[in-house]
Order: sequence, then C-alpha cells, then structure tokens
Amino acid sequence: MGQKVEVTVFDGAQQTWNGVSRTPLEIGRQMEGDPGPRDLQDLGDRQRLVIAPVSARAVPRIAVRIDVLDSGELQVTNAHSRMSFFVGGQTQPLAPGKSFQSADEIIVQLPENRMLRLNQSDPESIVSPTSSGDGEMFRTLSGQVESTMENVAPVRLKELFDGGSRQDHGRVAVDLVRAALTVVQKAAGSNEFFDSAVSAVATMVELDRALVLLREGDEWTVRSSYSAGQEMATHETDGGDGSSAPMNFSRGLTDRVLATGKTVIYDPANYMHTADSSMMVLDRAVAAPILNEKREVIGAIYGDRRYGSGAGDTPIGDLEAALLEVMAGAVSSGIARQRQEAIRSSLTQFFSHAIAERLEKNDDLLAGRDAEVTVLFCDIRGFSTVSERVGPKKTIEWINDVLTELSQCVTNTDGVLVDYVGDELMAMWGAPAEMPDHAARACRSAVEMLKLIEPLRERWKEITPDKFGFGIGINTGVARVGNTGSKVKFKYGPLGNAVNLASRVEGITKKLGVAALISDSTAQAIGKAFDHRRLAMVQVVGIKEPVLIHELKGGANEEWRSMSERYESALRAFDSGDLTGAARSLASLVHAHPDDSPSLVLLGRVVDALTRRDEHVDSIWRLKNK
Repeated sequence: MGQKVEVTVFDGAQQTWNGVSRTPLEIGRQMEGDPGPRDLQDLGDRQRLVIAPVSARAVPRIAVRIDVLDSGELQVTNAHSRMSFFVGGQTQPLAPGKSFQSADEIIVQLPENRMLRLNQSDPESIVSPTSSGDGEMFRTLSGQVESTMENVAPVRLKELFDGGSRQDHGRVAVDLVRAALTVVQKAAGSNEFFDSAVSAVATMVELDRALVLLREGDEWTVRSSYSAGQEMATHETDGGDGSSAPMNFSRGLTDRVLATGKTVIYDPANYMHTADSSMMVLDRAVAAPILNEKREVIGAIYGDRRYGSGAGDTPIGDLEAALLEVMAGAVSSGIARQRQEAIRSSLTQFFSHAIAERLEKNDDLLAGRDAEVTVLFCDIRGFSTVSERVGPKKTIEWINDVLTELSQCVTNTDGVLVDYVGDELMAMWGAPAEMPDHAARACRSAVEMLKLIEPLRERWKEITPDKFGFGIGINTGVARVGNTGSKVKFKYGPLGNAVNLASRVEGITKKLGVAALISDSTAQAIGKAFDHRRLAMVQVVGIKEPVLIHELKGGANEEWRSMSERYESALRAFDSGDLTGAARSLASLVHAHPDDSPSLVLLGRVVDALTRRDEHVDSIWRLKNK
C-alpha cells in the first residue's frame, strides 16, 4: 500500500468525518457490501471511504480516487464515467478520467453539497480512526442510543430507591436517561417515535396505560398508546380489524394541562370532589404538556393507574411526573424536527441542499422581490418521436431519467428547479439567496447538460431518435422572484420580461441549429469564462427590443475558435452593409465547415439581401413566430 492522506469530509458546513487513510483511496456512495456511511474499509489493493448513504443517489458509488505520488504530491482522479467535479482552484471542472495534482491542500466539491479536504499526512503523526491500539484515552459507551431499549433490561424509577433490587443505582439512572434519549433519536414522523415515548413512560413509572395525545382543532386525539402487558405500542388506527380504536382518558386532566400549560397530577385526595366521570375508575393519573416553539400546548403525554391494578394505591410523585415532562419535551422536539424535515423535504424539491439550508435559517428570502437572475430553459429534442414510437409507459421512464439527469446539473450549481413543462425544464440562479456568479453557474449547468447527450443516447439507444438532444436558452436580467404558484401549490420562480426572453432564446436554437444560446446580457456577465460567439441581433416575437444572441460552446477546441472568429468577421461585414464581402467570407466558411448551421443561416440572409438589392441592409433578424 502507498503513503497516507488525511481526509476531512463535510456535509454543508458540518464536518462529518476526519481521519487518515492509506492510498490508493476511493471515495463514494454506499453500495452493496459496504457496511455504512463514514466507514473506512481495507479492500486489500486499496482503501474505500463511504461518505454518503445509498439513498444519496446524486453521489457516485465511486466518485474520486486519491493517490500520493513519488514526488509527494497528492493526486485526485475523477473516477466517474460521466460526472465532473470541481477540484482545487480550477475554474473548469475535472472531467471524467482526468487527474489533478498538488503539493498543497486540495478541496474537492461533490454533489449534494458534500466536500472533501485532502492533506498530506505524516504516517507517524495521526492515528487512523479505524485503529484500536491498547492504552487509548478514549472510551466509547457500549451500544447505540437507537438500540438502548433493546440492549438494556426495562427499568423502573422506583429501582433508584430500592437498595435490594440493584446495587448500581447510577446504572439505573443512566438507563433511564438513555431511554429518554431513545425517544429523541427515533425518526420523527414514524409511529416508532411516539411508541418509544409511551412504552418508556409506562415501563419506568409503572403505569397501567400511557398515551400520546395530540390536539387537532379543539379535540384531543390518541396518537399512540401502551398498556401494561402489551409487547408493543398501538396507534389510533389499530382497532384490530383496521378500524379506529377510540380510547377513554380524563378530559378534565387534559383540559387542566391545556389551560395551565403545566404538568398536572390527579390524586384522589385532592381531586375527588371535582372528579369528572372519566376519572371515577382511576386511581392515579398524570399528564405533561407537549409544547411547540411558541410554548403553546399541542398535545400531552398522559398516563394513569386504575383501581385494582398491580400498582395499587401508589401515588405518582414529582420525580415520576418530571420524567413525563422529559418525555413530553422529547416528543416536542421530535414534532418540531418532523415539521423541519417536512419543510426541508419540500424545499429540496426546488433547491439544492446548500440553498435549502440557507432558507431554513432565513425564510424571508422567499418573500417576493425584484432581483437580477439568470434563467435557463432546456427543451428535449425528439420527445414526440420517442412517445409515438414506444408508447406512454416507456416514454415516462425515459423522460424521468433524462429530466433527473438535467435536474442534477441544476442542483449541482445551486440553481432552483422552477418547473417542468412536458419535455422542458426551467431553472433559475441568483435567487432566493444572493449569488454574484449566477450567470456563470447557469452556463456551467448548461455545459454539463450538453455532456449528457451522448451517455443518454447510449443508455436509451433502443428508443432514442437520431435527433435526440437539447435546446438550451439562457438570459440574465431583472425579474420578480417569489412564489409564482398559489396558496395551494408552492412554486418558487421568476416572472417578467427576463423570463420571456430566456424562453424565446431557447426557441431560436431550433432555427439556428445549435444546442445552446445565451443573450448578450449573459455573455457580458460571464466574460471569457466560457467559449461563446456572437451570432445575430434578433427581434423575437412579443418583445419590443432586439436582443444580441451568442452560441454557448462547451469543450471548444482551437478549430471551433478559429471558425468562430471567421463567422464574426462575416457578421460584422453584413452588419455594416458589405454584402459582397460577407457573402465571400461565408461561402468559404460554409465550404470549410458544412455542418455549421449558423453560417448557412447567415449566408441565406446575405443572399436574400443581395437578391432584393436593398439600399439599406437590415442587420436585425426579425422572427415572425416563436
């Protein structure tokens, strides 16, 4: 094995792993046979670090390979067959199969806002987190919080005071705390989350019954319940036959919790004179409020003991009530987390993880406002041919795959997925969060989209027509951004002339026979960061002012750049009225590059002007349809 490299993994701004590995080292998403995320494995001829779960589909199973060269430099190789990654300080992404070397620290940007920081490592200075030598100063508690309730015997609060049953009272206290932490750690929104709370409370406090009650409107509803002797908790829809199972509980007690916002204990010595009918069969009862972030009561954890039960006439003490409060607090946190996860899930339908995190912290960013943005429309060529050829089922599979790949190009550059309309995708950069380089990000996304054409053709070669490809139009300008949907269905996006122009620019790609066009405002914003050539001043339908459009070219070579200069020279001759000079230049250009559609289109315009013998040449290409 080779030398060692220190690796730090970030998910957004949060560091999720740090350690040292031998090289070569491959890094990627969990796949079959891998133990789990953030595990470093020794595969014999190489090390493997899993940085994302199998559900993180945007992260490749093998994304990059790390080596240390004989010179001591770190080398990062893009191990993916199609996807590019930004590595080091490069302005262009690292293409598939390509490598980057540096003697300094290297930063690698991966999908879903994941980042790697790589440094050379002195083999003697850092111990790998996978090693386990003797005499370590760190000790890990056995078991995980998630499995604590399965790994420890059920405990009861009274065992803390029962010297005969357990000698290690501290261990009992730890088990009680662990059980409470289990509730916090369970997946919010699942039945398991609430079930853990009621089963823990019923066991610890020795209740005949424990319930999680939630407020729905003006009513209390049972979310989960547990009774002594049950093996597991049940839910409000578990009526045995699938029907609802209504459950009695003390409305007087829960109403007091609602009124006071505090934990309330029912004791016959204090409450018998006001006990309502639902309390008459109870010996003891207690309820602790579940609160939201505004300290409003949204539910309660409720427990009771009944006459004739094994618990007898044992009062419910303050310590037991306090434990109920801890559980209610855990459920409150879980519900808040559930709501936050729902918001995040909704946001990630439109925004990258990085943008979604910023919106969670500042939802004012979603408010309607004017902002300079860059808008992209991408139309899939050949859609009608495919749908006619293979039918709706296969067409949906194909279009879903294509749109998923295109969408990933948008989110990889922190763009907003505004909408899908049939075979067209609309995206935006520059809002809701400020993004000074929004035009460059949009163009980078477009270039990545164009790289997908050949892999998608190969993947779907049985159904993909010869004309399959993309038409991409991009424009930069001021738009009104905000919720362009409704109160029923949220859709964040832009409105205004800048959006309409981007759509028109996309439509011109068909007329000029090119894959990607950008407006002059976008061209001015990106400067020389991407290859592009000026094609024409165009008057599009529905927009008063003509727009200068450029072809955006990804992966341009010197031959294309030379052809581009010759084209622009001919265009300048045409614009100045030198039709003969323009015709001569374009005839030579078309002969050398017969497949260059813009040259053919411009030559046609020149010939048309010569035929009409116009005294004044109109250099604006006026389109009569979209």
